[in-house]
Amino acid sequence: MTASPQIKSKIVELCETLVADSDVQSAREKAEAFLANDEAVSLYREMATLGRALQQKQHNGEEPTGEEISRFTDLQDSCDANPAILSFIEAQDALRGIAEVVTSFVGKSLERGQVPTEAEIFSKGCGEGCGCH
Repeated sequence: MTASPQIKSKIVELCETLVADSDVQSAREKAEAFLANDEAVSLYREMATLGRALQQKQHNGEEPTGEEISRFTDLQDSCDANPAILSFIEAQDALRGIAEVVTSFVGKSLERGQVPTEAEIFSKGCGEGCGCH
């Protein structure tokens, strides 16, 4: 099933609002500044790659060596001290948060056939299916 012209129009309107939002623009600028910083990108990529390799090793029942753990910890510390990386992570979190709010509103609207209240979306329950909300 495809969306009706009215739904498509509202989706475009939402997207226009999102890209014009100053918080979204700021987050995108931070992400783009990080991506333009080759040194920060390389450091972050090395830390992420090693982290995945260590997780895979553990998943396969192998123990990472002390040297591997030490290298990963050093990389994490370097990333934590890098303003470009910290700004990028902050930007990712902001954009992810906005996407989650949009997804929550749309999902709950489709599930229930009515627009949810802000309290329903923004309340911090213990999770789906718990019966507390």
